[in-house]
Amino acid sequence: MGLKKGKAIIENLLLITDRPLTLDKLMEVFSGEFDKTSLKTIMEELISDYMERNIQIVEIAKGYQLCTRYEYSEWVKRFHKIDRGSMLSKAALDVLSIIAYKQPITKAEIEDIRGVGTSGVLKTLLERNLIRILGKKKVIGRPMLYGTSRKFMEYFGLKSLSDLPTIEEFTEEDISDKSDKEGVQTALPL
Repeated sequence: MGLKKGKAIIENLLLITDRPLTLDKLMEVFSGEFDKTSLKTIMEELISDYMERNIQIVEIAKGYQLCTRYEYSEWVKRFHKIDRGSMLSKAALDVLSIIAYKQPITKAEIEDIRGVGTSGVLKTLLERNLIRILGKKKVIGRPMLYGTSRKFMEYFGLKSLSDLPTIEEFTEEDISDKSDKEGVQTALPL
């Protein structure tokens, strides 16, 4: 099979999948017809091809996904009438950010930082698969350790945790502007 046909197949797979398409998954699909290097080359070509289009291919959560562009997000939201129930509350965003930056972290450590209980928020974040239990801390009582999940990476469009902004990158203006907004995604999966 030629690279042109492989590229067309991958483009179709990106269109139908609702989660990032990994190179490992593509290796399974192509059953050895392409090696990982060839698949990576095809993905880079597709990303480049889509640079001039109104949709994009982005690398997130160790895979690739076909997404809308940020500049069209308002129109996509209107079309889908995205309800506020799919957004995260301020409390959920607070807890999620603490977990993202401090993981692995226990419930007690999160509550020490926030100053309020987090049981309900942790339950919601676990149900939405945005966080996961990483194990138990080796201290008296063996409390659960929480960390972010792959779905967290997908939801926020991150390749890795190193893509999170550093605390130093935030200004007082950023913090006050963002404190009123909830769950804004830069790109929405098709």
